[in-house]
Amino acid sequence: WCRAFQLDRLTNMETNNYVESWHKQPKSMHLRRKGNRRVDRLIYILVNDVEPDYTSTFNRLVLRIGRKSPAEREAGKRMLLAMSI
Repeated sequence: WCRAFQLDRLTNMETNNYVESWHKQPKSMHLRRKGNRRVDRLIYILVNDVEPDYTSTFNRLVLRIGRKSPAEREAGKRMLLAMSI
């Protein structure tokens, strides 16, 4: 859909609000919106702050720890009901 609004067909700027929001989160949470960081400090932040945060989030999602969606709650109730029969 975004190609219709591009003036130059050779540009490779195909983003949407989801991608923009995803890039904004690490910038605001970990980099605290400060510009002109030194490369060594940026690498330090990425390795020691960002990577463990994303790893723990991924593990939480894989293990289904935390809040459940309404569909997951309903499926869990049905599973418990089926196991009790």
